[in-house]
Amino acid sequence: MLPLYLSIEGLYSYQEKQEIDFSRLTESGLFGIFGAVGSGKSSILEAISLALYGDTERLNKTDKRAYNMMNLKSNQTLIVFEFLSFEQRKFRFVAQWRRRKNFEDTTGIERSAYEWKDDNWVPLESADGSLCTNLSYANFRRTIIIPQGQFKEFLELRGKERSEMMKEIFYLNKFDLGPKVSTLQFQNNRKLEHLKGALSGFESISTEALQLKKEEVEEAKLNLSQTKETYQTLLEKVQSLQELKDKQLELQQKKLQHGELSQSKQKIQQQETELNRYERTSQAFREPLNQIQSLNADRETLIHKIENYQAVKEKQSQEIDLLEKEILAIQKDYLAINSLRAKAEDFKLLLQIKENEQKEIELQHRLTKGAPIVLKTKSTETAIQGKVQDLEKELEQLKAEKIDTSQLIEMEKWYQRKEHIQQQEQQLQKQGKLLEEQLLAEQGLFSSLGYLETNWEQMIGHELSLIEQQALKQREQETHLQVQVKLGAFANALQAGEACPLCGALDHPEPMVIAHIQEEIQANEKLKLELEANKRKFLEQKEKLSKASYSIQTKKAVQQQAQQDLEACQASLKQHQGSFQWTDFSMDDSDAFEAQKQKLKLNEQQTLDLETQLKQQRAELQRAQENIARFEKELDSIRNEIAVVQGLSLQSKNNLQQVNLEEFKDNSLEEVRKEKLNLENRIVYLESTYLQLTQKINSYKTRLAEVVGQYTHAKDQLSIYNQQIKSRQEQLAKLLKEFNFNDIIEVQQIIQRPMPVERIRQEIQQFYVRMEVLETQIQSLSEYLANKSFSEEDLQTSSDLFALKKEELELQLALTGALEKELSFIRVEFGKKEKLLEEYEVLNNRASNLKTMENLFKGNGFVNYISSIHLRQMCEMANVRFHRLTRNQLSLSVNENNEFEVIDYLNDGYRRSVKTLSGGQSFQASLCLALALAENIQSLNKADRNFFFIDEGFGTQDAESINTVFDTLQYLHQENRVVGIISHVEELKERIPSAITIEKDQVKGSKVVYT
Repeated sequence: MLPLYLSIEGLYSYQEKQEIDFSRLTESGLFGIFGAVGSGKSSILEAISLALYGDTERLNKTDKRAYNMMNLKSNQTLIVFEFLSFEQRKFRFVAQWRRRKNFEDTTGIERSAYEWKDDNWVPLESADGSLCTNLSYANFRRTIIIPQGQFKEFLELRGKERSEMMKEIFYLNKFDLGPKVSTLQFQNNRKLEHLKGALSGFESISTEALQLKKEEVEEAKLNLSQTKETYQTLLEKVQSLQELKDKQLELQQKKLQHGELSQSKQKIQQQETELNRYERTSQAFREPLNQIQSLNADRETLIHKIENYQAVKEKQSQEIDLLEKEILAIQKDYLAINSLRAKAEDFKLLLQIKENEQKEIELQHRLTKGAPIVLKTKSTETAIQGKVQDLEKELEQLKAEKIDTSQLIEMEKWYQRKEHIQQQEQQLQKQGKLLEEQLLAEQGLFSSLGYLETNWEQMIGHELSLIEQQALKQREQETHLQVQVKLGAFANALQAGEACPLCGALDHPEPMVIAHIQEEIQANEKLKLELEANKRKFLEQKEKLSKASYSIQTKKAVQQQAQQDLEACQASLKQHQGSFQWTDFSMDDSDAFEAQKQKLKLNEQQTLDLETQLKQQRAELQRAQENIARFEKELDSIRNEIAVVQGLSLQSKNNLQQVNLEEFKDNSLEEVRKEKLNLENRIVYLESTYLQLTQKINSYKTRLAEVVGQYTHAKDQLSIYNQQIKSRQEQLAKLLKEFNFNDIIEVQQIIQRPMPVERIRQEIQQFYVRMEVLETQIQSLSEYLANKSFSEEDLQTSSDLFALKKEELELQLALTGALEKELSFIRVEFGKKEKLLEEYEVLNNRASNLKTMENLFKGNGFVNYISSIHLRQMCEMANVRFHRLTRNQLSLSVNENNEFEVIDYLNDGYRRSVKTLSGGQSFQASLCLALALAENIQSLNKADRNFFFIDEGFGTQDAESINTVFDTLQYLHQENRVVGIISHVEELKERIPSAITIEKDQVKGSKVVYT
């Protein structure tokens, strides 16, 4: 990851928006972020972590993080961070939240992420930074951005935690094949058990059983073939005899059926005669009767229509008479409507004349009212012009009296510089006195405890050595007393005649007797407590004196530095006093300078006031001139409008025709408007009423003509119906005579009688067909049985033999079929068994291989092995720099638990824990490991450049170690690495190629300054 840009607003001490262009800083490969303690340096790293992961080191979600992280003078917090990933993809992460109306209540932290694509920021679905960096938050702060207090975390991690970290960074989970092997093994074992259960059901299936069953099937098939031949011969004989018997019985039945049909033949013939008479009569008379009936019904309907048409015709004639009377009543007024329209037009002109007269009065009133306002505004303009001239003269006079400010500015800088140096001198003197008092107080601690500052370590060490010797003797005495107590307990437990539990002897001539043992134990315990108390006392004194000694050395160094700074400050003051060059002023007394400064300030204030007043007067003058122009333009517009209104009124008066203007001279505008409206309503009423009546009478006349036509047509149609009915009646008379019927009633009785013609005709036809078929069948059967003989005894004998042979055949078929099924089943099961045995062999071999893999990947052994390889490689890479930093005195190694140890070459190469390293050595080791880890990550991600931040550690290094560390960091630029450091030590600025400084302003908060 390579940072490109960061902006912070409203976070901790960052009140206003501050921007950092990392591309300017990372060009040199090594850059710094400097500032005083509490200025907001570490907040930069915290802002990056919050934007990427939504998490920080100082505060978590339960600490009201949004409220506590927001600047107390800000109402919102906004963080924008842009960077390049190892894939050279450009990302932007944004975190923001706002303050609500309640000061301590804030919105939730909203995070979003974008990627630069096609010259535009495209939103991402997830704002999880690990998806872009391929690092979790914990590993991100161990390898990329290392916050305060976390630099040694990777060095001192336990083996298991470090292995988990290596898994994530180097994707070692792909080597964790144990779960996959277990899954495969479980599946394979389950299949094996299934196959074992399946094979247990095939114990009776074998090659011998299959061959034996084949022989049984062949023998059964031979017996079946012989039985079938005998069965077929008997079957043909029985079928032939049975057929003769069936034919004889059939012939007898057919003759009986033919006799029964012959008896009902006469009845069928009579039924056929009646049916033929019904069909002829129905065919001749049904259609004429139906036509006469239909014509009579239509004639009745038509007569009813004619009666209705007659009633409608009479009603329409009455309504037309009424409408003609109404038209006649308004016809006279309607004919005079043009005169009314002309009068209405005159009323429109009259109304316009009245409106224009009223408008002219209003305009004259406005004209009279506006003229004095214009005069008043012009007098105001003249007064303002006089004020402007006076102010311009006064301003010119002040500018002529103005003092040259360049000399005063230089003098002010000189006095301020002098005051700053004097304040610094006083502060250094005060600091020196305070350090002197603190040194005396801490040096007095040695004398108060009875030690000298030079040999207190040897004295306390000697005392502790004596206490340790006494403690050793006390522990030996304690062990001796405990043995005596145990032996005494055994001696008291001895019984006569029983074996000793220690030596096995049966005789105990002189058993041990213990006396005063408890007093000795109590005395020994008391001595032990005294020795422990003395040891704690001397250890506490040692700790106090160690801190005091370190503090004295530190304060002496600071005191020496403060003295040097004081001398430099005094020299600087002397040099500054030599640069005073203004003879009219005093070097030690700035009153004359202050008086001149106040005079200049008063002149500038007066000038500013006059310029403000002049600006205001000119603005008022411009407004007055604009008002005059606007008022005069408005008056001209009113005069023009009056002339237009007068012209319109004159034109309307000349156009009047039927109305005399003098008659309406005293009428108001509303009265004229009312007269005009009444006249227009009268015209509209006459037009609409006359039109409606005319349309209505035309509609009625049209309807009357239609009704008259329909009435005439209906009368003609009635005459036609009468002629048709007469013609049909004549036709029926001829038919009655032709069919010898007396009257039409006799015909209707025949036709109306319900008779199922189709069914009766079908029954008659079926009777004749059955008679003919029976006669044919009787003749055929008689011819078939003419030359053939039949014996019932022969049929019975053959049937009994056939039944016996049929039973034998069925038994033989069942036996053969059962044997063939058994043979087929054995063949299928034998094939299944062979297939199962093949599968079992394959799975058994796979189980053996999986067992070997299980032993190989059991637990995390293989992953830990790969992790240890990465750690050892990283350790070798780190030692290249660590040897140089420690002057070949120390190196790092990894033990069997994947924990770091230190090889001390000054002590015969013995190994010891990394926790025994000093603060400076821990920083060096952590730095080398961090660089090695970064190289590994860069190689893994195939990144061109890699980057990490350091937020601590340089204060623990001596001057020579710092030189070595800086040389190491400088080499990184050649290795295409980028390192950023954060420090409050100002002296480091000179050694960093590029840097920014965080300055904290009491009013505006922290600011970023490029240096």
